[in-house]
Amino acid sequence: MNARSPLTVFTARAIHTMDESLPQATAVAVADGRIVAVGDLASMAPWREGREVTVDTRFADKVLLPGLIDNHIHPFLGALLMPTEHIAPEPWRQADGSMRPAARTPEEYRRLLLERVAAHPDKSDWFISFGYQPSLHGKLGRVELDALFPDRPIMLIQRSFHESYLNSAATTKLGITAEIVAGHPQVDWADGHFFETGNKIVLGRLMPHFLRPEWYQRGLAMTAQLMQQGGITTAGDMLFGGVDAEYELAALDAVLHKGGAPMRVVNIFDARGFSNRAAGRSMGPPEQTIDFAAGLPAMEAMRERGGPKVWFSKAAKLFADGAMFSQLMQMNPPGYIDGHHGEWLMAPPVLASGVRTLWNAGWQIHVHVNGDAGMDSVLAALEAAQAERPRLDHRFFMHHVGYHAAAQTARISALGAHASVNPYYIHALADDYSRIGLGPERASQITRCGSLVRAGLKVSFHSDFMMAPPEPLLLAWCAATRTTREGRVVSPDERLTLQQALRGITIDAAWALRVEHEVGSISAGKRADFCVLEDDPFELGADGLKDVRVAGTVFEGVPHMLARPQAASVSALAAAAPVARKSASPYRPVSDACVADRCDIGRQWAAWFGQALAGLRPA
Repeated sequence: MNARSPLTVFTARAIHTMDESLPQATAVAVADGRIVAVGDLASMAPWREGREVTVDTRFADKVLLPGLIDNHIHPFLGALLMPTEHIAPEPWRQADGSMRPAARTPEEYRRLLLERVAAHPDKSDWFISFGYQPSLHGKLGRVELDALFPDRPIMLIQRSFHESYLNSAATTKLGITAEIVAGHPQVDWADGHFFETGNKIVLGRLMPHFLRPEWYQRGLAMTAQLMQQGGITTAGDMLFGGVDAEYELAALDAVLHKGGAPMRVVNIFDARGFSNRAAGRSMGPPEQTIDFAAGLPAMEAMRERGGPKVWFSKAAKLFADGAMFSQLMQMNPPGYIDGHHGEWLMAPPVLASGVRTLWNAGWQIHVHVNGDAGMDSVLAALEAAQAERPRLDHRFFMHHVGYHAAAQTARISALGAHASVNPYYIHALADDYSRIGLGPERASQITRCGSLVRAGLKVSFHSDFMMAPPEPLLLAWCAATRTTREGRVVSPDERLTLQQALRGITIDAAWALRVEHEVGSISAGKRADFCVLEDDPFELGADGLKDVRVAGTVFEGVPHMLARPQAASVSALAAAAPVARKSASPYRPVSDACVADRCDIGRQWAAWFGQALAGLRPA
């Protein structure tokens, strides 16, 4: 930082720094994209001597937090799914600010499905919808879909993204036959149901369709817009290389660097994907042996490929059990009410092999885990690694942590592990799962944040987008209040304080990504990233977090304000009316004019999209 660089001093009604040594301020000085000083205007005097100074009062009636952090998001997942038709159990905010209505019954789902299909009359083209939840929407497998849509390819992506349901026209279009999937334990051919590793068969063959720039880069730009609306300035891509590392890197460069989206992404490697590609293998069943060491050289080489907004960490992700939204997590007795069983994404011996390889190579490890039996497999792998080669400050992270037993908390703490949880599970699933699958006791105890914090863990929150909206303040509200969709407060002793909840989307989220020296609090030397709020969360309290409106962000000292403040999706619903779809089909290129005529947010998104497409190599 040049000592003589121009200085900008932002003043605000209140600045909550999330720095315990100086929690409150009213002014922050910025030069060259970094914070120079924090305090009040008078305390800035030494820094103002002999240099060009601008006192920027645009935030005089607003509140600043550190730029918000979602440390487990999937840019590629947003890129794939945002252009699909959304018919889900919860309403979904779109990049243009409109809301897609919820479908909570089979009748609502079927009505919306028929309407959306009818709006895309080209029967030779795909119709792909995200958000199907069979337990709420009724059975729509191959037979039912063939009866409704006998002559066009239909794909329903389950709410978890871990499952798909296809009709016969769709499997034919993809060239998938009964012989190809014969014997695969996670494919039900007769029902057109592909789940967990079996779903990769479908996705792999659809990638040429998804990776067209008019689909993928459009979806990625939409995802970036939603992230800015949520106040996010830093996100962790918790599966980089899950699709195609070179393509993903080019797309991130297009949207973040060339397109100017005001945020950065910290990439965490897909250890399984890199290892399989290095060995010349595709993904198989969860018991398939993986040579994890084979992927290390390619991941190490990719770490040198970052840029100002695309960072790489010496960290990789592994998987334990199945998806929470699918109720395919591995559960210990008493299991599920209806007797079905969970699924493994990596069988315990395979997971243990991955943990051992990455651990001994000095990598940070993040593991997807949702059920208490899945947690047992993760803890066993970590315990074996620690016994073989003890490590300090390893920051081994459990991700999602849908349901774990109380007895497992002390073991997690004893092994030095921490948790990045998805507290949206509480709001979206606790009511339904009390009746379906888990029962009232365990459903009320999903994502036990309070006991994890009391055991000394650093607990941060993530959306796992698109499993939850990319709205960190909403996630903090879920963890602090444990309020379900029906308005119940479940397991109140597991609630967090307001301060604890805000740490989970700022400094503790940065710590999980090993970037706490750069972001996560407003303190001298760090990046000048701020979330600009219309409302003060410390005035509204924990119950009001969902009502706090995001006015914009400051990214490395440059303000990026929204056309209108955005509250969390659950608060926006009261004022949201059904919005008629005006855009062209999501399966065709969308012109800037088509998007920009909706609203100012649409105009900003269109600019990003147009810049993102420029110069990007085709799929």
